[in-house]
Amino acid sequence: MADESTRVVTWEDTKAWIGRELGGGVSVDSVERSTIRRRLEVLELACPLHYDAAVARGLGYRDIIAPYTMLQTYAGSANWKPGDPTRWRSNHPNFTMRPQVEQGEIPMPGTHGFATDVEVEYLQPLCVGDQVSVKSRRLIEVNPKQTSVGDGAFLTWESRYHNQGDTLVAIVRASRYVYVPGPRREEGTRSAERSAAAGPPVSGAGTNIPEGGTDPRSDWGRQRYYEEAQVGDEVPAVAFPITIQRLVMEAGGNRDFNAIHHNREIARSNGAPDMFCNNFFLQGMWERAVREYIGLRGVIRKLGPFRMRIFNTAGDTVLVKGRVIRKEQRDGQNLVELEVWSENSKGVSVGPGPVLVALPSRGA
Repeated sequence: MADESTRVVTWEDTKAWIGRELGGGVSVDSVERSTIRRRLEVLELACPLHYDAAVARGLGYRDIIAPYTMLQTYAGSANWKPGDPTRWRSNHPNFTMRPQVEQGEIPMPGTHGFATDVEVEYLQPLCVGDQVSVKSRRLIEVNPKQTSVGDGAFLTWESRYHNQGDTLVAIVRASRYVYVPGPRREEGTRSAERSAAAGPPVSGAGTNIPEGGTDPRSDWGRQRYYEEAQVGDEVPAVAFPITIQRLVMEAGGNRDFNAIHHNREIARSNGAPDMFCNNFFLQGMWERAVREYIGLRGVIRKLGPFRMRIFNTAGDTVLVKGRVIRKEQRDGQNLVELEVWSENSKGVSVGPGPVLVALPSRGA
């Protein structure tokens, strides 16, 4: 009988963990103004709900609220805390300190990974002073697949987030591609393979991508009402130029310090063409575009599911677009479903995917 300690782990071993309760933990940081401000800087999101307490309270919130897409930022653990030994065991420029919390004790043959799919149902916004924790976390799907970056599997987790009062505030279903990097190939070949794997191209995608960014909305006195939103209406496009500085600011703002998002050499060694936007940044881009469309009294109920189709790399611009595809009145809410997607110079890079919002009625 083979020694269990030397047995090769397979994806079947990983599948055995599907459905098990993995637990979570309480985050080390509460929601506070300075981290919100840093996030707003990266996105150039000028919504007063996130910085003006008088406006937020006037609309029924206890205090300013964090952008919806900061949920997972506040649920993170500390990379180091007093009493821990040093985490920095090398002075090599590309040495990477690993996160304290991995995906539990789940066995998996992959050595590298990046986020691919996200779906978040928002039940309650986070206000300044709130403390968020993951009360439940389960692996719900393992789908082995070989891609252009290597041989691995798409793994999906479902996590339930609660605040300090034990109120459920969000449900997140997120997928990662965990893999062993394959031999490096020419970027043109990799891009073609990724585009083919993502599905047929969208007509006109990847054309007329601007070099500069879109000025943020400055007049928040104009509210969009449910009666105004019509199927087929376009969400005004918002452009986000991706620079190395912006990627570094984003890493600091959301505390995702995976070096593939700010180090060209490490990103390429992982099979990517260059350093690229993480999923928190991409979610935030959608939030800004949607928030500028729905106004202060609009509420984001659900984002996704959406898939990151191709890398959004430094030196490119991400252009977020959208349109109204459905509206209905249900459970006392005026619900509008938007179809949103992101484009860069290579085509559609994220989505299309739904964003469900609630809008006020003009007569209310």
